[in-house]
Amino acid sequence: MVYGSKEVISVVSPRIWSASAAATSAASSSSPGFLALLVQVVDFGATPEGLPVLKALKSLPDLMGRKKVRPDHIDASLLVGSWRRLVLSAPHMEAGTVDWKAYVFCVLESFHRLLRRREVFAKNSSKCGDPQAKLLDGEAWEQVRPTVLASLNLHGEAGEHLAARAALLDGTYREVAGRVPANSQIVFDDDGRLHFAALKPEPEPASLTDLRKAVEAMMPRVDLPEVLLEVFSWTGADQAFTSITGGEARLKDLHVTVAALLVAHGCNVGYTPVIGGIDELKYGRLSHVDQTYLRPATYRAANATLIEHQASIGLPQAWGGGLVAAVDGMRFVVPVPSVYAAPTPSTSGAEAAPPG
Repeated sequence: MVYGSKEVISVVSPRIWSASAAATSAASSSSPGFLALLVQVVDFGATPEGLPVLKALKSLPDLMGRKKVRPDHIDASLLVGSWRRLVLSAPHMEAGTVDWKAYVFCVLESFHRLLRRREVFAKNSSKCGDPQAKLLDGEAWEQVRPTVLASLNLHGEAGEHLAARAALLDGTYREVAGRVPANSQIVFDDDGRLHFAALKPEPEPASLTDLRKAVEAMMPRVDLPEVLLEVFSWTGADQAFTSITGGEARLKDLHVTVAALLVAHGCNVGYTPVIGGIDELKYGRLSHVDQTYLRPATYRAANATLIEHQASIGLPQAWGGGLVAAVDGMRFVVPVPSVYAAPTPSTSGAEAAPPG
């Protein structure tokens, strides 16, 4: 929606326009002043794709309010889908004229869509400005060009790289198209639309079932705090939790209290589920350690200890030496140095989260 001080212009679809043309005609007839002010005050720019829409938007104030608007007064190339019928063939319009009210909303719909895609943009705007305005050029680009190309693992000129990508894409399309006739799961309807048959799940092989059972049998049945205590015994990560006062003396069995607090915060359950009968798990002890020993600096130090210890294990080394990440089933490698690599908030932000 585009809002003025007292006028409102809604970006509507052709279906909604057909159902509410009478109700919206009053709003459109009261908007020339707003549209004129919009294109005068806001310095809009556009990419080549957005230029026709921007030109049409700037012409709207001159069209609105006219008794008769002919087809050559508008940009008919913007009339896609049902808008062509609503604008050019409205039953209430005289022959040789167009419905300029419908045309206004057609242009606004296109303008809204291209504004979101930044094909149309407001110059000098930090939020809706030209996405290419801050691209480096000239000497500034030449200075950082080697670093950027190295971080993206690119070599040579852009034309060479794009030509290789285009050849790969073309070859892949041709390979897929060549397999379509023999694929009974793909059909084309009378309108040329592609349809895929529903894929049935492949039956699990017996080896996978046996492997799942073996892994489940090997998994220890332990509580989460016990896992943390065992990891502490391997890595010494609990030693990273030091007092904010700087004192070297440590509370007795501090690792037990820290493990309980990490569970409380990590699972977002509060103190109540981890409170126990021993001194290390009483409310006063938990509260004191939470306020004195757990803070972003100690979280970061504990995480660093865990990562350093993990790097010494053979399996992570086989997975990529600590540069491999797996998120939601996707595996990817972050090269070093990289313009896309940045500290994660959970380990280096002001609101650091517990390790893990």
